[in-house]
Amino acid sequence: MAAGKPSLTAGRLRASVSRAGCTREARLRIRIKKSVAGPDRVVKSGSRIVRNARLIATVKCASGVFYTTATDSAGHVATSRKVRVKCPTVPKPSPTPSEDPSGGTGSGTGSGVGTAVENEVVRLTNVERAKAGCAPLTHEARLHTAARSHSADMSAKNYFSHDSQDGRSFVDRIKATGYTFSAIGENIAKGQQTAASVVQGWMGSQGHRENILNCSYTQIGVGHVAAGGPYWTQDFGKP
Repeated sequence: MAAGKPSLTAGRLRASVSRAGCTREARLRIRIKKSVAGPDRVVKSGSRIVRNARLIATVKCASGVFYTTATDSAGHVATSRKVRVKCPTVPKPSPTPSEDPSGGTGSGTGSGVGTAVENEVVRLTNVERAKAGCAPLTHEARLHTAARSHSADMSAKNYFSHDSQDGRSFVDRIKATGYTFSAIGENIAKGQQTAASVVQGWMGSQGHRENILNCSYTQIGVGHVAAGGPYWTQDFGKP
């Protein structure tokens, strides 16, 4: 009887045991064990009643020191040499945002553009739009730049207005990013602590609500800056 040492194959530990030259059947058992403090731990086990055969066991890779044991009901025992296993690091794939008509990137939930809280504003905005039968907005990179920059400017200079202190309107700020449009709009807010509360506040104000439920808009940029506010900006657009 023989026990083969574990080996790493396609991200899994693989081991085998064999029984040969026997005239009577017996239960052959394979165990993959991990060396740990105290009694070694069995991470995989299997058995079959055989006369002469080879058993194979596999288990998901885990780093550590492993070995294989083979036993049968006739009292035979075999143990493989111990091997140290280091599992390969599998990189997590980066999200691939979908393309939108203006050349920006994003999805209906804002994936790939903005922070988690900004994307939550996009998601909640799309929830409200869905209730009104409007298509979801995608989070567009240049609109996001315009919105974030305005929130940051209001925070840094301690003011609250659609017009920047240098006299620029939201139209000027959006144009400066290179975004081309056939329609745009803007919502701003200050003081709400969460994405849910700011969207709720906008939905309770007629002008802001009209922007959110304007079905002609297809894209959005959301900018959130916490310092001194928080300050919130939504820039809507249709290429």
